[in-house]
Amino acid sequence: MKAMEGNCQIVNFGAGFDTLYWKLLDAGLSVKKFVEIDFANVTSRKCHYIRNNDKLIRGLHSDDEEIRYSTSELHSGVYHLAAADLRKLSEVESKLVECSMEYNVPTLFLFECVLVYMPIQFSHALLQLIADKFSTTFCINYEQVNMTDRFGDVMLSNLRSRGCSLAGVEACASLKSQEDRFILNGWDGARALEMNQVYHSLISPVEIQRIEKIEFLDEKELLDQLFHHYCICVAWKDSLDLKLNLLTID
Repeated sequence: MKAMEGNCQIVNFGAGFDTLYWKLLDAGLSVKKFVEIDFANVTSRKCHYIRNNDKLIRGLHSDDEEIRYSTSELHSGVYHLAAADLRKLSEVESKLVECSMEYNVPTLFLFECVLVYMPIQFSHALLQLIADKFSTTFCINYEQVNMTDRFGDVMLSNLRSRGCSLAGVEACASLKSQEDRFILNGWDGARALEMNQVYHSLISPVEIQRIEKIEFLDEKELLDQLFHHYCICVAWKDSLDLKLNLLTID
């Protein structure tokens, strides 16, 4: 998105307590609009933390826009924190309007282990909504994959025993099923890679050495097995023919 020199928008669905907006500021990267949407019980706590942290508040101020607060939401000129249930399209559409999203501006959507918790009909409807509304849009989705083997069965059993159900796991059967969910819902294309491919082919050896020094790991086979069951899927609807090179392996 850097190539667009700030003329882009980012929407982080199920953002939780992520601090990506402030990390972009620290890196000197600007966007036209940055929107985070999550359940009200999450956004209310995040609002509280932001309001009580001077550094976070300073990152929201602009010359001509005041910061508007409510119990569970925060709105400034660029950054918006909004509450909605992603399974309810009317709520999502309403929040996009309240956050003054522009449908003709290139927009990146982020999902980190979000869609998998939604029944497939709801996640498909959300992806279709994005494709219908935004003329040029990209998506980065990180979640489980290859969930039909023994490892996947054990993972699902452990989660169920803790009262956590992966309602949308059927889309996580393979890399192809991850890609197909976008193609079937109005996107031009999609490319999914296992985290093993990302880790060993897209991250430099120097960065890998730095990462592995943070916490020593002597059972790399276990890490490879875990990475085999997570993926990053990039999807696009590229009306402006931007041709961003995402997830490219030579």
